[in-house]
Amino acid sequence: MNSAEENGIDLIDSHTHAQPTPEDGKAFAARYAFDSDRRGTVDELLDTMRRSHIERTMIVPWLPAQELVADKTALGVDRDEAVADVIGQWQSLNRWATDAVAAHPTELACLVGVDPVLMGEAVVAAEVAEQIGRGACGVKVAPMFIGRRPDDETMEVVWRTARDHGVFVLSQAGGTRRADEVEAWGHPAHFDSVLRSYPTVTVQLAHLGIGAEADVAALTSRYPNVVADTSMQLGVTEAGELAATIRRIGVDRVLFGTNYPLVDQADCVAIFEALPLTPDERHAIAYTNAKRLIAGGKN
Repeated sequence: MNSAEENGIDLIDSHTHAQPTPEDGKAFAARYAFDSDRRGTVDELLDTMRRSHIERTMIVPWLPAQELVADKTALGVDRDEAVADVIGQWQSLNRWATDAVAAHPTELACLVGVDPVLMGEAVVAAEVAEQIGRGACGVKVAPMFIGRRPDDETMEVVWRTARDHGVFVLSQAGGTRRADEVEAWGHPAHFDSVLRSYPTVTVQLAHLGIGAEADVAALTSRYPNVVADTSMQLGVTEAGELAATIRRIGVDRVLFGTNYPLVDQADCVAIFEALPLTPDERHAIAYTNAKRLIAGGKN
């Protein structure tokens, strides 16, 4: 029996990237140099959830779309053809996610992933509308892989459509940049005007804004419509330091998240359970905050 079950603590994993097939799961992990025996499938995820006492898991459909387009054009594929093919892949992934939620409505939730640079405003608006109608409860965007700051005008369609549909947005966030980035596109400081301009849209900053956690805390002190999740921080940041960071950001503003299948969901639960938090703090982060956020969507 794991510690979560022994303590009767419910959990919601607010950030995972489950995949349609084992081959997709392996390819997703290998692209980012994560080598494991995890398959990343819904069946595997549901099994881990049962063993780890996780009530619900958020599937985040996401592709490094512009990288995939570049891969195709490097092989000689026409760019327009490559873009259309990758957009089709992403739309299929979004539909797979909503189908998974329809098959497991009490155990799974999902977002709709978009890239406004590659897709364009009309496609983003249509894709969000369709997938929210099919059961998605929010939108996913990744500035680091889009090459635009969240306050760039190209990104405005994301915030506007989220507002119009009454859902939240999960965004990649961090203070460090990749070698090929001009700047840290997803730096938490770049969300200031978005949070101010769209006060009814809650923005979930992934990874506690890794590398810029103090900037996340500054945002939560100013805006009620921003939260953050622990994905890719559990087991990376020392336990005492992580607990202190969570408290600075606000216990009522942090959600438990893992980033499965890049990491083991069960291991993350064990690491989270060992953090030096009070039972009330642990319950808020593990369950209450995410449940409130998901309930605010359309799922």
